[in-house]
Amino acid sequence: MVHATAANDCRLNVRAGADVGSTLLGTLTCLNYTTCVHAGDLPCGPYVTGGVYSCVGPDGRQITDTRWAEVGFRAPEKSYVAVACAAFR
Repeated sequence: MVHATAANDCRLNVRAGADVGSTLLGTLTCLNYTTCVHAGDLPCGPYVTGGVYSCVGPDGRQITDTRWAEVGFRAPEKSYVAVACAAFR
């Protein structure tokens, strides 16, 4: 399961591709979740390497990353969230 973090104002964008320029499909909050498509050794992994994004990390610092996780937001269509901006459980 994946959701937004308080560090990012409880907003996590779900996109149609692994890039910030991809179509925005919706936004998760700290209270609503979606499922991970993969469940490897990493939470929601293995990850896809895609476009660069930035957000606030758990320590309050700005993070830049390229890791995206595939989620089941609009299955069977592919959907992705930015890994460094997300919380997993």
